[in-house]
Order: sequence, then C-alpha cells, then structure tokens
Amino acid sequence: MKALLPIILLMLAGCGTVAPTRVPSHAASYDGNSQDSGVLEATPSGFIVTDHFRDRYASLAAIYGRDFSPAVKPDDGLVQIDKNRWLIDRQHLVQFLEMNAWQRAGLKPKNP
Repeated sequence: MKALLPIILLMLAGCGTVAPTRVPSHAASYDGNSQDSGVLEATPSGFIVTDHFRDRYASLAAIYGRDFSPAVKPDDGLVQIDKNRWLIDRQHLVQFLEMNAWQRAGLKPKNP
C-alpha cells in the first residue's frame, strides 16, 4: 500500500486543471478611425453598420454559420442602405455577437 500512495498522489495531482479567466473588453473596438466596432446607430428596425462590420460578419458566418438552425450565411439579415452602410436586424446582430465571442474564446465550429 505504501508503494501505491505516491502513484495515487501523482495521479490526483494531474486532475486539477487551471483554466485562465476570460478578460472582458470594456471598450468598443476600432473600425477605421472610430471606436464604434462598426455599429453606427440603433434604429427601431435594427442597427446601421459599416462595410468593415459586414466583412467581419461574413467571415464569422462562413466559419460558424452552420452552428445555427437555420444556418446563418454571409449577408443574412443585412440590407444595404447606401454605398458604405448596411442595416442588420436584431436577430442577426445577436448571432454575430455569439459568433464573435466563440472566435475570441478560440472555439472551433461544431458543424464545420
């Protein structure tokens, strides 16, 4: 029994995994020269966003879109307002935020 005690202690020592805590951001990221994350305005029908936001949304949808039912595809929920601005509906903005959080956490898509 005395010979097994060190082995058991070594095995138990490996069971305690320490995971780093996630650091939440407290400020919006920059989109061009503006610190607005590409969201320009909230409206009753959704949010006005920039071309850069649209590009990030399309990129995330290509990676994580199949993890939703129905799947989210690039440009789903987006309507072009003018040359550089888009309107995204509330549902798809929430899905963008989820996909963005998954990417920041380093999660791989469930349905690649």
